[in-house]
Amino acid sequence: MPIQQIGGLFISVSNLERSISFYTETLGLVCRGIEDWGDGKRGATLFCNPHPDHAALLSLAEVKGPFTVIDRPMFNFKCSDVPSMHKAIKAKGYRVTEMVTWDSPWNKHVMFDLFDPDGNLVNLIEMVPINVEQTT
Repeated sequence: MPIQQIGGLFISVSNLERSISFYTETLGLVCRGIEDWGDGKRGATLFCNPHPDHAALLSLAEVKGPFTVIDRPMFNFKCSDVPSMHKAIKAKGYRVTEMVTWDSPWNKHVMFDLFDPDGNLVNLIEMVPINVEQTT
């Protein structure tokens, strides 16, 4: 039974409808609808638009009662034009960190973190490959 891919990442949220609005309206993901997960639990699965092979990207799991927010991003979204996204999201009044740029041997990176309505950190990153010419 080999693993084929990540089926989705789960994020705990306190208000499912509010979180769906944030992830769809602010980040452009697509929600297929609210799901009844049994025992009074609800969730929603989100996809990129367009989504490749109907692959789930992120699942929001509504939690009743207190839950702990982790103080670092648990995942990131690979994006294009991160500087424009930073400006637009900040203009909407959402809390964001400053943009950071750094290089690895393979990519130039531009990124920032964004706080969702529950305080979960989301990292948005743009990675531009560095053309490494091999010399012999």
